Amino acid sequence: MLHVPAPIEADADFPGLSFAYRFVDGHAEPLAGRDLTRAIAEPGGWIWIHLALTDAQARDWIAHEAPLPERARAVLLSEDEHQLLEPIEGGVAGVFADLLREFAGETRELGRLRFALTDTLVVSGRRAALGAIARTLDAMGKGKRLPDAVALLEEIVSHFADAVSLVAQELADTLDDIEEKLIDDVSENERLRLGPARRTAVRLHRQLAALRLLFRHWSAPGTSEWPSRIGVAAGRLAQRLDGLDHEIAAIQERARLLQDEIAAKLAAETNRHLFVLTIITAFMLPPTLVGGIFGMNVSDLPFTKESGGFYWAMALTAGSILLVYAFMRLLRIMR
Repeated sequence: MLHVPAPIEADADFPGLSFAYRFVDGHAEPLAGRDLTRAIAEPGGWIWIHLALTDAQARDWIAHEAPLPERARAVLLSEDEHQLLEPIEGGVAGVFADLLREFAGETRELGRLRFALTDTLVVSGRRAALGAIARTLDAMGKGKRLPDAVALLEEIVSHFADAVSLVAQELADTLDDIEEKLIDDVSENERLRLGPARRTAVRLHRQLAALRLLFRHWSAPGTSEWPSRIGVAAGRLAQRLDGLDHEIAAIQERARLLQDEIAAKLAAETNRHLFVLTIITAFMLPPTLVGGIFGMNVSDLPFTKESGGFYWAMALTAGSILLVYAFMRLLRIMR
């Protein structure tokens, strides 16, 4: 198995450099920050430079030293979060969505990968660690060959699609579990679990829809200046993202239906509680009225002079409850 040398970490000559590789016949060789200028000027192969866009030195290098067209520099340094893929002189530049990466793996939060790509140079950057970049480096370490810059772009997007597919499976499993518990009963915990799942599906659907439209545009005949390379790769990626987006859209719709069902069950449960409270209130109103009458501080109240007045008052209270019960049965409010 081929082994890709590890990227140089904490490069003192270029603090904003995450890693850099020169590719010759698809094989990667790491580059140090002090060697970038010389390596870019040398013929043969192509170079991938990945930068931390939060670093001032990396942004300064892009703005003043990177051998890229002005539009490519603008894309790399822009704060705009919209996804795009547009032609530049000798290549393309763009902004793609990707899942953020932590020590445990990809999260469900989204970041942005910015890149400019020509025949001989790829400059990419991010403001937070991205999952697709890490997966691409892992694939290179396992022997994956990248013959040109377009192959690198396709590899990165494919790994993003793989990560989204795993998230989609996790979301589907979550919805399965919620649905099974919903059949028996509904709890506040299930509603709390459903909210984040639906929010993740909505966000992923929005990003996938935008990305696949970009690739569909570039795969159309006559759109790309490199129809045999970027166009073909864009067509493959668009087809892959189409199926994935449909899967996410189905999960999103299913989550919406489950949320509607949970809301309906909660509303029905609330109505039952209100009905019980109403019945109790209706039963207690006549006794309250009887008690209020006998509690009045006026003369001529019945049963105040004779013995057994308390029992007569209790009988009137019970009788009033029975009267309300009979009235509700007559109106078919109770069965």
